[in-house]
Amino acid sequence: MKVTFCHGDIEKVLRQLLRVVPNSTNKAVLKHVLIEAKREEDRVDFYASSEDMSLRRTLFVEATDSIEIAQSGSCLLPAKELYEVIKRANGPITVETTTDRTVITFGKTKFELVGLQPRLFQPYGDADDEVTTATVLAPHLYRLIRRTSYAAGKSLARPILTGVQLTLADGHLSAVATDALRLAQSTVPCEEVSGEDRQLVIPAVLLDTLAAALPASDDDEEVTFTLGTSSCTVSWGDDAFHMAIRGLEGTYPNAARLIPERTAHRVVVERQALLTACERVAILSEADHQRAEFRFTPSGLTVSATSTQYGHAEETLETIQGTKDDVELLCNVHYWIAALKALDGIAQVEIGLNGPLQPCLLRPVGEEGVGLIATVARSSAPTETKRQAS
Repeated sequence: MKVTFCHGDIEKVLRQLLRVVPNSTNKAVLKHVLIEAKREEDRVDFYASSEDMSLRRTLFVEATDSIEIAQSGSCLLPAKELYEVIKRANGPITVETTTDRTVITFGKTKFELVGLQPRLFQPYGDADDEVTTATVLAPHLYRLIRRTSYAAGKSLARPILTGVQLTLADGHLSAVATDALRLAQSTVPCEEVSGEDRQLVIPAVLLDTLAAALPASDDDEEVTFTLGTSSCTVSWGDDAFHMAIRGLEGTYPNAARLIPERTAHRVVVERQALLTACERVAILSEADHQRAEFRFTPSGLTVSATSTQYGHAEETLETIQGTKDDVELLCNVHYWIAALKALDGIAQVEIGLNGPLQPCLLRPVGEEGVGLIATVARSSAPTETKRQAS
């Protein structure tokens, strides 16, 4: 194999591939990236894989006009070391394989890397016999993931809750995630849907990897999204980017039943102001409980937190629409911070309340989606501590 690349092109591709390469694994081959040059097809394919997902990035000669394929072939090189070499290069970079190593040259610099046999690399792939395929805009898919994945569980006690349930039905792609203490649900429209209605639970950490690679700022970029019985695939850029992700086995709980049909109180507030207030008072929330008090009144909203060691923090916000009666509740303040950050770009949020011991709802004003945050039972200790701090 002998290929000459533009520095910017190959550096960008390798940076994307590193998102998939596992930080720790017993399989040495997964710490490598596979490069396949196909002169007759005018393309160079780059592969990275973990045990749960694989990523292929393709550079087409016709699309870049900066690749010269002198000879077809392949090489399997250590991913992080290769990236460090390329990151420090400048000008055109030539990658050429010899009998037992790969030579990388740029300017007056020369590296000889020892890799593995390319035949050892088998990227993750699980061909499903039954699939449902849809086209969704990249910014929509990015928003769907960001507004739900944060609520997925982190504990392996219930592995199914570490995933996000994706559903393709009625021309829409929906996602829901919950860790049993909070919930997030969002829906985006699709086009060109083919196949029957289908559901699959995908690990939240893998969806976050996908979101990081999506061209979220390109309003016209269409993504082909395919759900199967055990995996999903995502591709865009005329198949220059292709990712396969393993699904989770198990039955996801019926999260819809957790969302109350109606709420007794409806509060509307500026999202950024509420986020800033939560971040400020969180500094003095107890590390063990991370609780904050949310006190809703007809005239405003007060967020406060108390530390037995360091004192008390409190901030009052004006509301666009307040409650008819006073409502006080305790919540994990970091749950509020995560939910509000996930609604980036939203100016106002609607908060639905049913009482101090009932979960509260968080909705973006003007858009679809809902978040649910469980409340914490009140004890006398925080009140007494607050008096002492005052």
